[in-house]
Amino acid sequence: MKANFTLAAICILAVALSFTSCKSYDVASRFNSKYITASAGKMSAEVPENFELGYAMLALTNLAQHDTSMVDQNTAYYHDLMTWMSKYKNHKGVELLNATLTRNPKLVKSYLDGLYAFQMNGNRFALKSSYRIDLNKVDFKRFAMLLEKFHKDSHFHEFYVQHNGLYADMVQKANTLYSFNEAKTVNGTVKGYQVILSPLTKGYAGTMEIKGHAYSELIIFPRLLVNGRYYAMKDAIAGNMSAE
Repeated sequence: MKANFTLAAICILAVALSFTSCKSYDVASRFNSKYITASAGKMSAEVPENFELGYAMLALTNLAQHDTSMVDQNTAYYHDLMTWMSKYKNHKGVELLNATLTRNPKLVKSYLDGLYAFQMNGNRFALKSSYRIDLNKVDFKRFAMLLEKFHKDSHFHEFYVQHNGLYADMVQKANTLYSFNEAKTVNGTVKGYQVILSPLTKGYAGTMEIKGHAYSELIIFPRLLVNGRYYAMKDAIAGNMSAE
């Protein structure tokens, strides 16, 4: 499945106006010299399997089913996901996430930010060595085990592989539209940038700054639109954020 996706960096203007508002207390750094050398001065885009897995679990919650601002439900990709995943809507992980976010819907940001700190290591949902997650408001010690089980039970890796063409198109578009120098005009205090993509992003399209002693990075979660305008970072700073 392929689509012509464009990027809308919805939260960039807020970042430009207030750098401190996006500093992360949900993910903390453990940057070592190897990571710093590999990441400094670079902008990279990806659709990580672990992030997509966590978004899929969110999409199945009753809360996201009824609050259409949380997940983009108006795409062929979403309908593919629901066809594949609907029988897992009563999975323990989905039910716990639904209960957690129903009590406090604002925790969706902590949940999605926290997903970035993990990776799929084979079939394991594992914390990356470069990050700490213990300060996150969401109990990822518990959710990590449930996400790993959800990954296995739902055969999510098969779904992810089947949609690699779409993910590759998104990454290519992001690498074309975003540049390191443009990112510096948004936040020039950090030394590296990561663009984390998902076809499901809707209500949460923002940023997260992760600070370390010798290195800081900005994580950008742009919203993806099948039909819509692309707001370049420089346009966002100028305030050109009008609706379609």
